[in-house]
Amino acid sequence: ANKLHHQTIRYVKAPAQALLVEKIMEELTPEELAVYKRGKNAKPYTMAKNATLAEYKKATGLEALMGYLYLTDQMERALCLIQTGLERLK
Repeated sequence: ANKLHHQTIRYVKAPAQALLVEKIMEELTPEELAVYKRGKNAKPYTMAKNATLAEYKKATGLEALMGYLYLTDQMERALCLIQTGLERLK
């Protein structure tokens, strides 16, 4: 359980999410890009301890995009984007 927890942490941190979103930017549709940008440009009310402001904003944009895809019942698309990003991180 401890090993799994440490592996999970690598992917849920803002810096990792920022890298992942950079790898999938070219895959985003115009609508998805608009959602990402809106989330990224939202005023942050908190700040991550181990991330720069730019990384935090990119991670917030990715989370907004994933939330949008979930709420619009596009989980297959969300999973495809995450899988693509993870493959490109290797």
